[in-house]
Amino acid sequence: MSNPDPERAPLPSSPPRFLGRCAIVTGAARGIGRAVAVALAREGCDLVLGDVLADLPDGTPYPKATADDLQATVDAVQAEGVRCIALKVDVARHDEAAILVRRAEEGFGRLDFLVANAGLSIEGPIAEMRPDTFDTVMRANLNGVFHVLSPALKLMLAAKRGRVVAIGSGLSKHGEKEAAPYVASKFALVGLCKTAALEAAKSGVTVNVVLPGPVDTPMMSSQERFQQAVPDKSDPTRDDYLEANKDATPMGLAWVTPEDIASAVLFLLSDEARFISGETLGVDAADSANWS
Repeated sequence: MSNPDPERAPLPSSPPRFLGRCAIVTGAARGIGRAVAVALAREGCDLVLGDVLADLPDGTPYPKATADDLQATVDAVQAEGVRCIALKVDVARHDEAAILVRRAEEGFGRLDFLVANAGLSIEGPIAEMRPDTFDTVMRANLNGVFHVLSPALKLMLAAKRGRVVAIGSGLSKHGEKEAAPYVASKFALVGLCKTAALEAAKSGVTVNVVLPGPVDTPMMSSQERFQQAVPDKSDPTRDDYLEANKDATPMGLAWVTPEDIASAVLFLLSDEARFISGETLGVDAADSANWS
């Protein structure tokens, strides 16, 4: 089976489902964040977009997102005719994360959806990992979700409406060598969101987590990743990576697309999912069937 077309996007319903609503998307400059933002825009949703756009710490096996990347997301969103606010924000800092919620309230008068997507990965064996490296990943992937979830949930509870979707990982269900801080943060993220779902249940606000498997994003599609997959080749290409990982999932795909993740997110934000809360949804070409 060939890999899916990375340019394929989910088709919007008619009429758009989310006209007049407002969403925050973190980590919006590229990859899953961009795909979610564009999918929401196609459904008529106004957007507050955030991304850190900062130098990445040592050990991160992919390049940072840039201001041009975030602008490309803004351009794609605005082409769909919706309003958009884009900010350079580090959600690992609670004061900066709260700005996203404040700008949604001030700019659009409401907040209907939060898609907490921002995160990073630094790899290395536990026995050789510096404590500050572990802390950096936890602050971004776990604390960063809490910092935007807390003020967003306060607003949603008061309005008695809202949907939260956090982007976790298939690694929320099993370990992986040399990925301890990433795995730990994603396990903890599920616990955070399940607790939030219980606290929000009486208000009708839902909180869920999407668990992507390997996805065609800069986090996975980088020269360092290619070298990891094909260590015996001096300068492996993307095609080499895809060939080496063609059986990485039971459905015969090296990875799924960001748009596949966006489709799952939009479902969980929709009225059709109003009684789904505290759940995890794997999008991983059947890989989750290997884990409990």
